[in-house]
Amino acid sequence: MSFGIVEVITLLLGMAGFGLTANPSAPTADQSLQYALADADVAVHLDAASVVPGNFKLLGQLVDQPQLKASPELAKLVRETVTEIKGARSAAQLATGIDITTDVADATAFVQLVPDGEPRFVVAVHGKFSQPNLDKLAKLSGGSIAKLGSGSIIEAGPRDPALALTRDGVLLIGTPRLVRDRLADGWKPPSHEPGSGLATLAETISAHPVLAVVLTLSSAARGEALKALPGKGLAADLVIRHKAAALSIFHDGIGWTWIDSSAGGLDAMELLARGTLDVLRAAQIAPRGIAKIVMGALDSYRGTSPQVDDLIKHKAELLKVVETYTGDGNFKVTVDKNPRALRLAVRATGKTVSEVLPFGLIAPAALVGWLTMSRTQPAPSLLVAPPPGTAPPASRPAAKPPVTRPPAKRP
Repeated sequence: MSFGIVEVITLLLGMAGFGLTANPSAPTADQSLQYALADADVAVHLDAASVVPGNFKLLGQLVDQPQLKASPELAKLVRETVTEIKGARSAAQLATGIDITTDVADATAFVQLVPDGEPRFVVAVHGKFSQPNLDKLAKLSGGSIAKLGSGSIIEAGPRDPALALTRDGVLLIGTPRLVRDRLADGWKPPSHEPGSGLATLAETISAHPVLAVVLTLSSAARGEALKALPGKGLAADLVIRHKAAALSIFHDGIGWTWIDSSAGGLDAMELLARGTLDVLRAAQIAPRGIAKIVMGALDSYRGTSPQVDDLIKHKAELLKVVETYTGDGNFKVTVDKNPRALRLAVRATGKTVSEVLPFGLIAPAALVGWLTMSRTQPAPSLLVAPPPGTAPPASRPAAKPPVTRPPAKRP
């Protein structure tokens, strides 16, 4: 099943509302770090409430848009796709009692790299969780539930991650010993005093990102990272030099923080940052310029093919798609360089994140490609041709029945 340019334009314009939204109830740093791993090398924070509920709602409304209803074939395919996604959601909810579109608020993962061993980790998930959810998860995993402190834990295999529910309804997943420590009555959240790795993570979460990654590698983790890098170079230098690094994606842009160990390194990082911002601006403007060049040149090829003529007929709509999913490169930028603290903080802000990051058209285009692929595969033929270069076996003539001769007469 494939669609023409009109259907593709219709679908792209219909998906214009998808994206990231601000969360008025975003978690605080104290909430996110309540069950933190103090000496984590890597931490990842996701505000699911900024991503899932709004986009899921828009997905359900997509098929009701008038422009899609004008194409029965496209509307049917979109309706089937939405039904499949809703079916998967319902199946997960039936099995666990958790609605992934509304019951999961945010999650923060803490990972500690272990030389020549399995990483130790803890993931703390906030949302609407209760004991019946844990009972269903235990049934799915085949484990048994045990009370520990004021919470409950699913006892699984010795090498399997543990799953637990704390007294305040936080779902914990991770290395069994770390999870058990956090269920104990005497558990206290690790402090995030200034200068610590958790202080960088706390500052990052306090800015309310949708997604954030923070690196505060230990000496052992740096050694493991350097083993995977090919000698000297920028990557190896960044691993050796940095004290902390954070990258954040917001509903309206991006930001990153870098704490260096030398003044020269901080100057180099400022140059890298400003160059990156220039490239991001160009990546917003270039697609618009290329689209205009292509649309302007198409008239010279009128009549060469039906596809070209179809593009010429819908030039205005195509340009509208490009402008919908890209920005003009005029997003706001702040670069805060602190030589005393060897710290560089960068923030790029637009009306939406797609006005800063040049992926505004990537996700919709990927979905269009997936939707336009054939959803039905031809049935395999019963007559299978031999592989190339393989001669069919020679047919042998049927064996002749043995000839029976009468016995010779005696004289």
